[in-house]
Amino acid sequence: MPSAISPSIARVLKDTKISNSEVTGLISEAKRNLTPEVKAELTALLQQHGDKFSNGGKKDLQRFLGTTNVITPPTPQPPPPPPTPKDLADPTVLTKHTTDTTWKPVQNGQLYVDSISYDDVVQGSIGDCYLAAGLSALAHANPDIIKNAIKNNGDNTYTVRFYENGREKLITVDGDLAQSSMGTQRYAKSRSGNEMWVGILEKAFAQWKGGYEAIGNGGQASAVMTALTGKSTSWSSSTGSLDALYTNVKRGAEGHKPMAAPTHGKDSGVDYNGTGVYAWHMYTVLGAVEEGGQKYIQLRNPWGSHEHGSDGKDDGIFKMKLEDFGKLYQGVNIGF
Repeated sequence: MPSAISPSIARVLKDTKISNSEVTGLISEAKRNLTPEVKAELTALLQQHGDKFSNGGKKDLQRFLGTTNVITPPTPQPPPPPPTPKDLADPTVLTKHTTDTTWKPVQNGQLYVDSISYDDVVQGSIGDCYLAAGLSALAHANPDIIKNAIKNNGDNTYTVRFYENGREKLITVDGDLAQSSMGTQRYAKSRSGNEMWVGILEKAFAQWKGGYEAIGNGGQASAVMTALTGKSTSWSSSTGSLDALYTNVKRGAEGHKPMAAPTHGKDSGVDYNGTGVYAWHMYTVLGAVEEGGQKYIQLRNPWGSHEHGSDGKDDGIFKMKLEDFGKLYQGVNIGF
């Protein structure tokens, strides 16, 4: 079968001798596209018309054919198969949920949808407002803290980096999240139904601490902040100077520090009726602002709804007069 070099071979064969310069031309042409067919035709030329070559040209062509590899198109390789999804043991659910909880993947689940936001976090049917408020506070202060804490292993598992006594503690969980008998996500979730980072962090925290029962009966947002940063927190109390507390919160927001504030208990004597604020609850602190000479603390309810005041949004985000904050909240945890 003729190849790309066939016309050139036919041209040099018209002469009784094949000169060294003609051999050089054939070799140069062959180098540009040395297919099996080209090499076969040059080999046949040597075998059938060896007497036409000068001694030097013949050796040059023999050397070229003996030391040069044929260009072989790479064999297409099939794409590697996707990793087999792993199914790991799940942490135990709340005792009251043991009979009607199933573990399922989130439909069209993605670890993140758009950017990480403090307003993604919505507390579920579990008493871990401190965890939800702490996650929201960290996302508000620096979303990279959240992003860098979770590693997607690509096989339906996620490894979360916590810190324990200053040392890394790696917890791996699969992507299945607890669902109720109604088919809704039972515990912490994101406002976006297919975003998973909130539920994955809560699941890993539960796995670490011994199950959802272990984390679902109250706690401290400061412990969550430390667990995900390895850094300690400070406390600014409402029983001291409120102006100092305001300054600490304002500086905390400017310094991108996570902050959270607990309310008092129901037996504390503080009256929460009509305030839109709840006893024994943890709120994310977003900052402090002064408007018209009045100082305010800005907060978010980790429920993602139910708030103080009436701005018409009911998204859980609100501001409260500093003096009212001093009555209804114990103080502010301020991270790193």
